[in-house]
Amino acid sequence: MLDYTKSFIETQFPVSKISKESYKERKANLAQTLTGLGKWWGRKPLILVRATVLGILLPVSSNPKKDREIFLKLLTMDEEGLLLRKSKNLTTKQVFQLLTKREREKYFTATSTEEKPVYIKGIKKAEKDYIQELTFSRLSYDEKITYCDRPEHIENLPENSWNVINEHLETSASNLQELIKQLGEKRYGHIPRIGDCFAGGGSIPFESARMGANVFASDLNPVATLLTWSDLNIAGASTETIKQLHAFQEKVYEQVEKQVEIWGIEHNEEGHRADSYIYCNESICPECNYKVPLAPSWIIGKGTKTIALLKDNGKDGFDIEIIQGASKDEIKHSEALVTIRNGKLYCPHCKNETPIAVLRKDKKDSEGNTISGLRKWDKNQFIPEINDVFQERLYCIRYGYDYTDEKGNIKSERYYKAPTIEDLEREEKVVSLLSERFIDWQEQGYIPSMSIEKGEKTDEPIRTRGWQYWHQLFNPRQLLVNGLFIKYSIELSKDSHELVTGILGVNRIVNWNAKLSRWNPGVGTEQGQEVYFNQALNTLYNYVTRPSKFLYNSWMFNIYNTDIKSDTYVELNDARQIQKESDIWITDPPYADAINYHELTELFLAWDKKLIEKAFPDWYTESKRILAVKGTGKGFNESMIEIYKNLAKNMPDNGTQVVMFTHQDVKVWAELALILWSSGLRVISAWNIATETDASGLKQGNYVKGTVLLVLKKQMSNDIAFQDELYRKIKKEVQFQIDSMRDVDDKDDPNFTDADYLLASYASSLKVLTTYKDIEGIDVQYELSKPRNSNEESPIEALINKAVKIAYDYLIPEGVDSLVWRDLLPEERFFIRGLELEMGNVHQISAYQELARGFGVGDYQDMFENFRANTVRLKTASEYRAKGIDRDTFGSSLMRHVLMAIYQCVQEESTAEGKNYLKAKYDQNNEYWDKRSAIMEILGFISRFENITHMEHWHQDAYYARLLREAVRNDGI
Repeated sequence: MLDYTKSFIETQFPVSKISKESYKERKANLAQTLTGLGKWWGRKPLILVRATVLGILLPVSSNPKKDREIFLKLLTMDEEGLLLRKSKNLTTKQVFQLLTKREREKYFTATSTEEKPVYIKGIKKAEKDYIQELTFSRLSYDEKITYCDRPEHIENLPENSWNVINEHLETSASNLQELIKQLGEKRYGHIPRIGDCFAGGGSIPFESARMGANVFASDLNPVATLLTWSDLNIAGASTETIKQLHAFQEKVYEQVEKQVEIWGIEHNEEGHRADSYIYCNESICPECNYKVPLAPSWIIGKGTKTIALLKDNGKDGFDIEIIQGASKDEIKHSEALVTIRNGKLYCPHCKNETPIAVLRKDKKDSEGNTISGLRKWDKNQFIPEINDVFQERLYCIRYGYDYTDEKGNIKSERYYKAPTIEDLEREEKVVSLLSERFIDWQEQGYIPSMSIEKGEKTDEPIRTRGWQYWHQLFNPRQLLVNGLFIKYSIELSKDSHELVTGILGVNRIVNWNAKLSRWNPGVGTEQGQEVYFNQALNTLYNYVTRPSKFLYNSWMFNIYNTDIKSDTYVELNDARQIQKESDIWITDPPYADAINYHELTELFLAWDKKLIEKAFPDWYTESKRILAVKGTGKGFNESMIEIYKNLAKNMPDNGTQVVMFTHQDVKVWAELALILWSSGLRVISAWNIATETDASGLKQGNYVKGTVLLVLKKQMSNDIAFQDELYRKIKKEVQFQIDSMRDVDDKDDPNFTDADYLLASYASSLKVLTTYKDIEGIDVQYELSKPRNSNEESPIEALINKAVKIAYDYLIPEGVDSLVWRDLLPEERFFIRGLELEMGNVHQISAYQELARGFGVGDYQDMFENFRANTVRLKTASEYRAKGIDRDTFGSSLMRHVLMAIYQCVQEESTAEGKNYLKAKYDQNNEYWDKRSAIMEILGFISRFENITHMEHWHQDAYYARLLREAVRNDGI
């Protein structure tokens, strides 16, 4: 019997597999379906959206395992689905290693893994296919998906799969779109309507529409709304429409190229075409009055060994020599002449250093804020004045040309050189061409005219360069070429689809062709980088400009389209003003350390204004900063309550909301609970999806992204609760939730880690709390008015923390005696639980961080041998050695001394050493015999790692742990 009053996502959610698929999608980078359309920050993976929508629409039955089987089948995450998605073959060597001895003898001439595997003569393709399937089935889920396409690439499931699905769900669907329609009709009486009022990059509306739901999407930000419209109307267009849009792109590009060639600004006297112009700032050294070119590095190409070498001209500055194929000594000499060092100008002439802040004449105001002394650029300026602190200098050009070799093959050659007099004359021509049309082009909207509004992110260009208008973040060559793309987009477009395609292309170009575009000298790269390599407007001392030819890939962006047939509506609007009803609201609101979208997108808006006005006459073209929901403070809380009250009002009584946010800490959870509670919503369940990536270069340390899905229904109760009666109810709910998760978990491929059980305890406490209309003694308005960094523990925090303790007391590791577990220190419990995560092949930082929070352990990084994203693991006994013994709480613990005893055994190849160590440590106060059972429990737990393949680093220690356990057991007998 199916129950449509409940959803699958309310009772279970296979977080492990969804996390792995989400991570796989993130790692696809530009091959992701929507990323090619334009820059946005924090797009949710499409597979996460697909899983969420299905999770809401699928009913529950009396057979939870069958429900889970159907859910995974629909997402192609079951065995059949993985095989359907398999797009790469295992190598012959991999196949051979995965076969049994008998199977090797049957299909291969070799029988040993040390021999080169060769298939027997005459083996048929059908047999090879069978062997591929057989060995593929023996891989772990993580290994399998490396050979698979993403779920979204499978157009449809086979008929036999639909027969199984329809039989369970009592439907008659032959594709996903039909199923979504039928499930919506069973649950709501019509095709489900899914809304998102924080649409951002558009993942939620796009995937919902692609699945067959009707969609409403809105955002306050015009760039976000534009991207969402593009997702639904361009990525969601027919193949024929895409062909027409590509033809439009080619037409615009051809016109740009034609005009550039007429101007003659990108070819040299040999007819070679420039593909990169590299510029640097110059400034006067205040000590010797020399003009110093500024750069934190003069390495131009590590692969080509290309450098810039400063040469003192003996008068007032430096010539710059470009050397390709430089020697080690030349490279070393170049590095010695770096002129930006630790925020200071270094002058190679007088050898003095001057802080950049001194050059800028920075000073502090009465409130301690830094005030730049730089001259502010006027609206019509696009090059520095002669007396400005920072001048700009072209110091290197890379040219390229094609030639035919002796075999008739067309080859390409590229080379770097310092600009010649003729190159500099072409630079002057660019300035002249821009000057002639600057005012007209600003009026026409071909280049920006908007001023930069001060803000957290936008202060940087104003303060460090004196730029007050967005066009000043671009040099003349960039303004001229970028402007041509807008000019011809407007002139050649015939409809809104073409205009929007032009806007998307311009925004991609702007992100790669500005004075904020870094030059990357890395081996195999040697090219410019995008402006938004992180979430900031970073002013640079040297940067790259791309000529029109090398903007082709940015302009001709890939469109991975699916012809969407659903009804979709996109609105540029404040979430507080929405009046459209949706059965399901899925939102990813700004929260905690939210990105300053409203500021960062103004760079694009400055260029888009004219095009947006033409494509969407009813839209505004400002970022609406004053209305933007910012991630902290009383104003944020009030805005969120207003928004979610409005969404609850625009949702039927049997509707569902899912709020996605990045899990921070108990204070954030407590605050969010109060916000949603005040909005008339109650928590049903919560799930944590880890989409962790190693983002070196973005932030120091590790950058961990874990998305929490908080599932909500309307608050329908008028009951009032008392705080003293809540604990019992929370305890019962936590234990029920954990038992339910354990019952449906896959023992061979676990879905849930301790992090998920911890999250379940958070959700359980919120579930109980938000069931009631009111709780005596909790003043919601007072709690929401407190700053988030307050040291005062709120009643909600206290209840959540109690729920966490209940969970961790209830979650005793398999094979560990409950009495021993009860007596262990939090640090010891953390270490044992961490090893359990390793046993389950869990290596995400977020999982271990959640453990630490749950056990209240603050100092734990010394316990880890590796703390990098996705490769986290704890130290073995042999890696720990004697480090930290008796130094801190964990160093003085029984667990730590047992590890030390194992290390002694390994070193001496004898259990006697380890046993004697333990006796010497604990026999002084006759503790050894009292602790013997706990010692044996710990040793027994560690000995389990001896035969776990992926824990090879523990094998030797685990072997001696087993021997030492027996030695301790037999001690004194």
